[in-house]
Amino acid sequence: MAPVNWPSSYPSAGSHDWSKYRRARPVEYLLQSSENWMDVLPPEVFPGALATHYPRILNLIALQWNDRLGCPAYFDELLVDRRGGRQGFPAAVKRDLQKLRDYWQRYWR
Repeated sequence: MAPVNWPSSYPSAGSHDWSKYRRARPVEYLLQSSENWMDVLPPEVFPGALATHYPRILNLIALQWNDRLGCPAYFDELLVDRRGGRQGFPAAVKRDLQKLRDYWQRYWR
C-alpha cells in the first residue's frame, strides 16, 4: 500500500482546528429519529443537557442504541480519556452520558 500524501496546506497536529478538513459536517441539531428515541426513555435518564449542548452526539447514541457492540464502544470513547489532557464535558452532560450508559447496560443485560 502506498503512503498517503497529505496536502501541504494541512497544519500541524494540535495547532489547528481540524474540523474544517472533515469530509462531512456533523449534523448540529436533533434528528426526528433521535427525538422519537428520547420520547421513550424513562424520565430519570432523559438527556436534556446532552441534547441541548451536543445534539450530534445524542444523534449518534440514538442511532447506535440497538448495536450491542457499537453503543458501549461509543460510550467508552466519550467517557474514557485515552489521549490525555482532554477538556471533557460539562458536568451536566457527563451525568447524562453516564446515566444513559448505565441504563443501556441494564437494558441489554
